[in-house]
Amino acid sequence: MPGNFEQVTAQLTALVRAKTGDSRARAHSLESLPGHAGFSYSFILERIASDAAPAGKFVVRIAPPGVKISGPADIVRQARVMASLADTPVAVPPIIWYGDEPEFFDRPYFVAGFVDGFKLGESALPAAHLKRLARKGIATMAALHNVPWEPRRAAWGETFALSEELKRLDYLLDRPTLDPAGARIGCVHGDFQWSNVLFNEERVVALIDWEISLVGATLLDLGWICFFSDPGSWVGVDPGRGSLLNADEIVDAYAEVAGFPVSAAEARWFRAFAGYRFGVITCFNLMLHRRGKRHDPLWEATALSAPRMFERGLELLG
Repeated sequence: MPGNFEQVTAQLTALVRAKTGDSRARAHSLESLPGHAGFSYSFILERIASDAAPAGKFVVRIAPPGVKISGPADIVRQARVMASLADTPVAVPPIIWYGDEPEFFDRPYFVAGFVDGFKLGESALPAAHLKRLARKGIATMAALHNVPWEPRRAAWGETFALSEELKRLDYLLDRPTLDPAGARIGCVHGDFQWSNVLFNEERVVALIDWEISLVGATLLDLGWICFFSDPGSWVGVDPGRGSLLNADEIVDAYAEVAGFPVSAAEARWFRAFAGYRFGVITCFNLMLHRRGKRHDPLWEATALSAPRMFERGLELLG
């Protein structure tokens, strides 16, 4: 099983030897990394020849056993998405290998370079410094939305309508006119929040966790991070950290660098949509937790805010 360090180390060693052709290469120093859509570890790849490449610290992500390889569990798609951004201004972990050969993990996997960085919510930097870095994070989001998506269709897939996302959230809601007229289409991270942006000194060094990336309405990302930065959407918590940008500041920072107009009405719509989206996700994950299908008591606390998420969306829509 992927949770067995000794077994994963042996599998990794077999992988790196096969990929490098170096029969003396080895993987060691395995450490678990956080993640909900698979098993993630950092490890050291050691080569006998000091000048041999690749070598150093890497990350391996392995699809969880017993689940259908689609959506967040489609590890190979995530690797292709990140690899497709390697020649763009968007910082992503460098993808080294990916595949689904059964002889290594018996599940899809990818290996990426380890990116040394910190998250704003975990930093003790002064508030003014954090706000400056946060603006650079928003600029990175805008850079992603300006990446031409058509040449990357093979990695990202076809465009995904907002009405399809609503059907996914609630199959009873089937209204083909829900998409805002003329929504700008582009590459969307899907879970753009501060915990998925790594910084080092004065720059963004990586966007991580591309499990639900898609080609669709780019303002999905803007609404999402605004939602997580809006205390009015939550009960008793401030997930966006008070020292970072508030929702209005995020919209202003995004509009300054986006290169295309962003209206206040559009921003409010996508903020409301994000609240609805996460509210439904919260209810679903709470159900899985309470039924014992996926133990995660964090959803008990998050669910206290679910009614407020829906109320706040209605307020934003007027």
